[in-house]
Amino acid sequence: MNQNWNLILDLVFLSLLIGLATLLKRLIKPLNKFLIPNAVLAGLFGLVVGPNLLNAIPFDYGRLQDLIYHLMALGFIAIALKKKRKKSGSSTSFNTGMFVAMSYALQGLFGLVLGLVLVGTIFKNLFPPFGFMLALGFAQGPGQALSMGSSWESLGFTNGAQVGLSFSTMGFLWAAFVGVILLNVMVYRKKQIGIQIKKPKVVRMIDVSFKDHESSDIDSFTIQILSIGIVYLMTYFFLKWFAGFLGQFGSFAQTVAQMLWGFHFVFGAIFAFIFRGFYDKIRKDREYTEMEYLNDFHLQRIAGGIFDFMVAASIAAISIELIKQYLMPLIIVSTLGGLFIIFYVIYISKRIYSKHVLEHIVAMFGMHTGTISTGIALLRELDPQFESGTAEDLVLGSGVAIFVGAPMMIIISFPIEGYKTGNPNLYYLGIGLLLAYIIILYLAWFLPTKKKIARERDANHEE
Repeated sequence: MNQNWNLILDLVFLSLLIGLATLLKRLIKPLNKFLIPNAVLAGLFGLVVGPNLLNAIPFDYGRLQDLIYHLMALGFIAIALKKKRKKSGSSTSFNTGMFVAMSYALQGLFGLVLGLVLVGTIFKNLFPPFGFMLALGFAQGPGQALSMGSSWESLGFTNGAQVGLSFSTMGFLWAAFVGVILLNVMVYRKKQIGIQIKKPKVVRMIDVSFKDHESSDIDSFTIQILSIGIVYLMTYFFLKWFAGFLGQFGSFAQTVAQMLWGFHFVFGAIFAFIFRGFYDKIRKDREYTEMEYLNDFHLQRIAGGIFDFMVAASIAAISIELIKQYLMPLIIVSTLGGLFIIFYVIYISKRIYSKHVLEHIVAMFGMHTGTISTGIALLRELDPQFESGTAEDLVLGSGVAIFVGAPMMIIISFPIEGYKTGNPNLYYLGIGLLLAYIIILYLAWFLPTKKKIARERDANHEE
């Protein structure tokens, strides 16, 4: 037998771990109290049964990292291919997107400064931009943390991918455990002001989308996979060309080119938006209006499944042996960073949301320490039917944040170039640019929004 089963076996083992996590959460009620997503729990099981401890499952860390890298982009492409809703221009969704972008910058600035302090005091041999992993692992999730960590390895960050995955796992733990404490405080606050939390109704999910494909000569699911594949191929060829083009213009341009491969999911989402735009334009022709090829239900299911596997794989792929040299700085940065996130999430949420403030606090904390999934998992306990619109704000706001946060791709190149060239002044330039970016967001968005919300609350109070 000459067939290579490695990748298939990895997917099968991850499936079994996700199934085991789902079963145990149903059988062991205390597990539900911590709101640990099934994929996170599956990943923790993978840490135990994998090469770290029991070695019952022969996971290969390099192969899992490659899988996570590609799943990240495929998931974002699937989401970006969905039909855009008319409500996407709502002010709360826009504010959420700006909030997410500012969160990237705040966590990046806090982590970068803290990392440089550690390098200058206790951990002399630490990779100087180490602390920036706080923004990647907490605010942007495991796929981005691994992607950027991998690209930094070629620039001198030993085991960068493993460190990125470790930061994202610490973020999930903050969301699952500290998030539950924050959630209970919010529930208590709602009860104190006389708001009752409705019990979630049991809703049967029925896929009625097949009616759009009854006469099609190709399966609907196949069409979605085909579309995602086309977009990802476009992304690959563009990055290959653009990175090669930039590489001609000196050391800094080469650093930026290398970093671009870490942001492949952003370019994938952009090409998906373009693909969707062309698709919608073509469908205006009467010949194609009777058939809806791109199906939101299937795209959402594909994205959900991809992210479940990505999260489970990202935790199972951590090698304790490879990250033990970073263990203490990892604990310091993630602990102080987690406390910082609680502070600014509460502070900003109270000033940019006029309604459902508590729901937004809980959801944004979960999102800024994990992913959209952990944010929604926490939100569901306060808003079981998603009637507040907070869940929609998270999804639509993420699309806004992709574009608003684009300058971060360039800014984080400066500290990396500083390490690569031995020029510490570039560390400080990176800090200065992050600070300038935050000030611009503060003056152009946060301050006007804060004043507007304050006026609305005063007007409601007077009425």
